[in-house]
Amino acid sequence: MTGFAAWLASTSLSRSIVLYPWIWPLCEIVHFIGLSLVVGIAGFFDLRLMGFMKRVPVAAARDLMPFAIAGFLMNLATGATFFIGKPDQYIDNLAWWAKVFCLVLAGANAMFFETTVGARAIVVGAGEDTPPAAKVVGAVSLASWLGVLYFGRMLPYIGGAF
Repeated sequence: MTGFAAWLASTSLSRSIVLYPWIWPLCEIVHFIGLSLVVGIAGFFDLRLMGFMKRVPVAAARDLMPFAIAGFLMNLATGATFFIGKPDQYIDNLAWWAKVFCLVLAGANAMFFETTVGARAIVVGAGEDTPPAAKVVGAVSLASWLGVLYFGRMLPYIGGAF
């Protein structure tokens, strides 16, 4: 894959991202805001699915998810900018691949929730407990998003080719 990274780094888009000194810090700020939205809102929803905060109806917690999706889209755009700007910093980095794995796991878990458990969980009202399957989905989601957060922060420290 290093051939791909070398090609990507040679493109005018990649050189432009690195050339202008304001692009990277601006993307870092937007990435942090997006991550705060995703982890904060998805984490709140996941905790409710796991049986915490029973005074909140599951549907009310889910009503906040469009903000989490907006945060995810912000992170997708800025993450792509980081990757395009310095692909060699990511392509052989074990922490980056672990982060990507956690992102895929979070997405697959969300798809599983929407296609199987979601309809039963959304109708759970205040004071009621969620089904066991919803608790598992919430735990997997929370763990995967915390993995994204952890491995993203560990990119400069774990690093290195594997």
